[in-house]
Amino acid sequence: MKKSASRSIALLACTSFAALVAGVANASTTFESYTTAWSVQDYPAPQGVVLWHTPSTCTAGQLMFNQGESQERNNRLTAMIIAAKTANLKMNIEYNVVGSSCIISDFGIIGS
Repeated sequence: MKKSASRSIALLACTSFAALVAGVANASTTFESYTTAWSVQDYPAPQGVVLWHTPSTCTAGQLMFNQGESQERNNRLTAMIIAAKTANLKMNIEYNVVGSSCIISDFGIIGS
């Protein structure tokens, strides 16, 4: 019985550690920012829209969608950035760091 209990405790500890590491690796980052300094570039498919000079932690503030993201989602992001620039409003961007890329997962305009 002691041997079984020790194995159970060891398995629980390993599982908990793995869940903790996976949670940290998949943690998302969020920022709020005015869009005045951002650059928006549209690359040919499958990449689509890429943002530059944002407050993201990636090189040159780069943010992008996963390759193959829908054209509608690319269009919505571009439209929201134009609206936020025009109305001088902040945007909220949530992204995940995957390797050396910052991948956009969620975005929106923050009202005044």
